[in-house]
Amino acid sequence: MATATPQEIRKKRLKNDYKQMCNIQGAMIQWITLNGEPPYVDSYEVTIKVRSIIDSKPSYRHTHLVRIVLPENYPNSSSSGPQAKMVTKPQPFHPNWYLDGRWCHGYWAVSEGLGEYVIRMIRTLQFDKEITNPDSSANSAAESWYRANVSKNLFPCDQQILPDPTKARFEIHDVQRKKFIIS
Repeated sequence: MATATPQEIRKKRLKNDYKQMCNIQGAMIQWITLNGEPPYVDSYEVTIKVRSIIDSKPSYRHTHLVRIVLPENYPNSSSSGPQAKMVTKPQPFHPNWYLDGRWCHGYWAVSEGLGEYVIRMIRTLQFDKEITNPDSSANSAAESWYRANVSKNLFPCDQQILPDPTKARFEIHDVQRKKFIIS
């Protein structure tokens, strides 16, 4: 049995990631491809409609534009994970978002599909306490503010239920038509 080449692995992964991205697309999450031909896409621009905090008052924003790039050696090592950067200004005021807009995703497992990665990122925008990690701070001011306010009923700041990237929203089935013979 021949071992798959890195290019074959990448091509199969891009196809599976595209399927997950299709599974999460809807009113809350919309995206366009920036590079590649579907289903072999390696960069997306994702519009996310969730409430997130953008400063320490706190002020909120409800729509975010994020650019996601899959590096050339993706997914062939854990150091080649997806790269997400907020395009919308100002940046989220969050311990896990850098001031330049990059998302600090922590450890990326090769087994995590792109749709799962995007959902995890959105959970940080919602300030989901289960996923917000002040111990891996990308923004020290936001980390201090988060720790000072974690018990004040501010989090999560959005409670919309996110789609499951592993499940298609619509299933299309071929319908077998019965033939009737009229004599």
